[in-house]
Amino acid sequence: MKNKSLLIVFLLAIFYFNFALADVFINLEQLDEISISNTKIDDQYTFKITEPKNTELQLAEPLLVLVDDKNMHRLGHSQLPFNNEVQAAAKETSVDAALIHAVIATESKHNAKAISSKGARGLMQLMPATARRFNVQDKNDPKQNILAGSKYLRELLILFKGDLKLTLAAYNAGPGAVQKYNGRMPPYKETMHYVPKVLKYYRQYS
Repeated sequence: MKNKSLLIVFLLAIFYFNFALADVFINLEQLDEISISNTKIDDQYTFKITEPKNTELQLAEPLLVLVDDKNMHRLGHSQLPFNNEVQAAAKETSVDAALIHAVIATESKHNAKAISSKGARGLMQLMPATARRFNVQDKNDPKQNILAGSKYLRELLILFKGDLKLTLAAYNAGPGAVQKYNGRMPPYKETMHYVPKVLKYYRQYS
């Protein structure tokens, strides 16, 4: 399988964050989203990671965009919409609240009822498969939408070793698109406009 090193880091991090106690099946063939299951749904889930004996796995290096408790106060008094939900998601996922807000601003302009032409919904524009994977019952509910989108961001940050540009490109175009171009920014007009826009908001909110 291509990009084995990225995949191994991604899988180890999943065990680290979730203390997984079961085998995990991964399908990275899809361009739009990562598919993960603890059961083999079909033949596409051909890559299997066996349950580790030592569950206290750690990443070799910390991700630069993840936050610690000491930095959580930075946006504590932000006047941005849905800040309480964003702060809760940031605390649960360890993704910087400023980054979550930046993605929301770019994806939906903080409109909880936003719907894209491709069927993405809510503040973080969740695609149907992403919403199902994170057990979102109401994609327009700010709390559920933001938490699911933040969890997906965390997965992408881990998959792309904390590379923020590639993470955002994958959030927009799908991780398969980034892998298709050998770990580089996909040359899609929308993606090339999307990434700098999110980064601009991120700097502003930070």
